[in-house]
Amino acid sequence: MPDERSLRRRRFPGLAVLGLLLGGLCGCAGGGTPAPPAAGGRPNVLLITVDTLRPDHLGCYGYGRPTSRFIDTLGRRGVVFRVALTAAGRTVQSFPSILTGVYPMVHGLRYEGQSYEVMEGRLTLTRVLKENGYESFAVTQGLNVGLHRDFDMYDPDIYLDAAGKKVYLPTKSDSDASRKAVQWLRRRERKDAPFFLWVRYNAPHWPYEAPAPYTEMFDPGYKGPHTFNVEAGPGVERGDLIFGKTRLKTREVEHAVAHYDGEVACADQATGELLGALESMGLLARTLVVLTADHGESLGEHDYFFEHGAYLYEPTVRVPLIFSYPPSVPAGRTVTTQARTIDIVPTVLDVAGIPIPPGLQGATLLPRMLGKTGGPVPFAYSESGRNFYRENPRQYVDGVAGKWRMMRSDRFKLIMIPTRSGGPIWEFYDLESDPGETTNVLGKFPQDEEALRRALLELVAADPMKDDRNEPPLPPGLEENLRSLGYVGGKKQ
Repeated sequence: MPDERSLRRRRFPGLAVLGLLLGGLCGCAGGGTPAPPAAGGRPNVLLITVDTLRPDHLGCYGYGRPTSRFIDTLGRRGVVFRVALTAAGRTVQSFPSILTGVYPMVHGLRYEGQSYEVMEGRLTLTRVLKENGYESFAVTQGLNVGLHRDFDMYDPDIYLDAAGKKVYLPTKSDSDASRKAVQWLRRRERKDAPFFLWVRYNAPHWPYEAPAPYTEMFDPGYKGPHTFNVEAGPGVERGDLIFGKTRLKTREVEHAVAHYDGEVACADQATGELLGALESMGLLARTLVVLTADHGESLGEHDYFFEHGAYLYEPTVRVPLIFSYPPSVPAGRTVTTQARTIDIVPTVLDVAGIPIPPGLQGATLLPRMLGKTGGPVPFAYSESGRNFYRENPRQYVDGVAGKWRMMRSDRFKLIMIPTRSGGPIWEFYDLESDPGETTNVLGKFPQDEEALRRALLELVAADPMKDDRNEPPLPPGLEENLRSLGYVGGKKQ
């Protein structure tokens, strides 16, 4: 009869080995013995977010390239939501929605450069878990959007080594993020308490500069001029590239996508390292693992290249969403009805047996994970981010007043684009027959269109910043950071 360890390897192939390797890198060996039960029998919670990750570039969502061995295994161990929607197309707005369970007009962060003080006092998943005995830690690779206040530890760079000496360990890569997380798990003081761990991986984000061997993993024979790891290549302005004014040949676009896929594989490896370490420590079987992304990435669809946040078409608003927790989440199940990232907070609390606080706009997904049906699937809202480029031909109004907004059902999507004069531009898509959103069918499904329009306009009417056309200048430090991420560059506004 196979022993427990071999069974674990079968459930998560390769992760036990990775966990032992990672333990060696951290100066600790993996035990393989389950730790004491968490207080009250509640699950540990691990939230993994992968920046800019398109679900359709993962094997568990049907992608052909081998980009996601470990994420695919996680999907087989739990529930995969085939359609999940972000609340906003940019990081600054989307992460607060993931951690608060409300849309941006409620949590208050609407654009880059805005004071994070608007998050002061906002109820977060971290706070609710903390009030229920959880210890919390976040490794976010420098992300600061006002979510740090409720964590016991948030993105520290100073650690104690095995001899008790201080060691400076900056987070320079996704694997570094995994190492930091594992070190905290091994050395946290309250090992009898459940933990909440948030790890943010940044690899698929522009510039597509994954380390070897991922850079050339999917297109080793390329001999062209474009590297896609810093800029787009000689003589190409970032803004012109994003909005299709500088046309790359099909071969160049294919190479850029190969770079993106290499970054996905890099983030997947870091995910495997982290999950493998949890398994070797005996923690994985009683940890609720949630994997998602802040937003997707457009790779040329709608003449929008290697960016996100300006438009609201499927490649930028769809994200992966996977829940895995063997004691109460069925393995190998796929849910086809749409979910939202604002549903993560109530779902985690529901699985943990903690009352869901009032005021959340998200809803628990646990009934659907258990195969229960009943009641309509909620509509999904999303909004665009700040416009960084004057080359954007479809941004007509500045500030929050100019945001693209959308409302989506399982079948239809309605997009509202504000204009300088007159009413907004409306786009309506039948995603069942036109998943690429190529044909505007406004007026052809009046009842469905009206239901989405009414829901969208109700949200907009309640937005306290709906008429705000202010876009203050970016602080110099933030501008340089955004420039390094490809948001600011080329011709400035």
